[in-house]
Amino acid sequence: MIIPVYNVEEYIVKSLESVVKQKGFQEYEVIVVNDGTKDRSIDLIQDIIQENSNIRLIEQKNKGQSEARNAGLRIAKGEYISFVDSDDWIEESMISNLYDAAVRTGSEIAVCNIEMEFKEKSVILRSGFPDKTVMLAEDAIRNYFEHKRINGYLCNKIYKRDLFSKFNIKFPKDKIYEDLPTIFKLLWHSEKIIFLEDCFYHYLQRSGSSTQKLNVKLWHMIENVYLIQSFLKSAGVYEIYQKNFFQLLIFHLFRVHIELQKNKQSLNYKILKKKLEGELENISLLQVMTTSEINVLTKIKFASMKLKADSIIEFLLKAKAYKNRMKTVEGR
Repeated sequence: MIIPVYNVEEYIVKSLESVVKQKGFQEYEVIVVNDGTKDRSIDLIQDIIQENSNIRLIEQKNKGQSEARNAGLRIAKGEYISFVDSDDWIEESMISNLYDAAVRTGSEIAVCNIEMEFKEKSVILRSGFPDKTVMLAEDAIRNYFEHKRINGYLCNKIYKRDLFSKFNIKFPKDKIYEDLPTIFKLLWHSEKIIFLEDCFYHYLQRSGSSTQKLNVKLWHMIENVYLIQSFLKSAGVYEIYQKNFFQLLIFHLFRVHIELQKNKQSLNYKILKKKLEGELENISLLQVMTTSEINVLTKIKFASMKLKADSIIEFLLKAKAYKNRMKTVEGR
């Protein structure tokens, strides 16, 4: 397990203790990467290390979570790799269950459900697959493009370490939302993926985390989606998946749109709004609406952004106006 650490003294003990208390699986290494933390996180980790010889602590200057994960990958020796964010925690049977399922079925990736932990409630994200479903990589990739059942979360999965080394898979530098292209590449180079319906991973939703702030790095989400496009082009298969790619792109453009709607008073609102509008300008509404590979919900999301509608009623009115304009053009 690889755990990047940066200023998480409030959470690291609970996280790390959940990792070292795994049952039914004795031989596993825990790699903690100190990404230049400035608080007492490392002091707290050292106390836990004294009682757990399988924890290895490495140090680096602050380079961000991507580079911390890459540093852990460089020294990892286990047959399978997993990742835990330092403010999250896992169930005591997570690793044994995922590992047993992966080995039993010859799968390179094993996946469990996630419980999103909010301040006042928790919500389970389910894949919707029956327990112990084994999926071929081609089907998994199609699901990933549709953001349907297979999501871009890194930490609710274990991965065959050979996937990283054999295919030189690394996390993109200096970016957040780095999971997006990395998971896609891992799925691409796999043969089989197994899904368990158990919820083993707890994902803490807290204000102030790298994925909760509205800053210019929100656009990294879109940049990382385009890294998937670059990968497909380099593999010579972009034309095959082009329409699927646009569905994935629109899904994440809508995520940016939603964050902007919630944070209109942010200092970075205008910067990100301009980026989003520029991206939307390059995509034809007619093309999206007439592409069968793009599902109806995605089409509605894109149309609402393209027509700049902030409500359902406004969207319906603008959609009707757009439809009338198109009829006028066709009648000329």
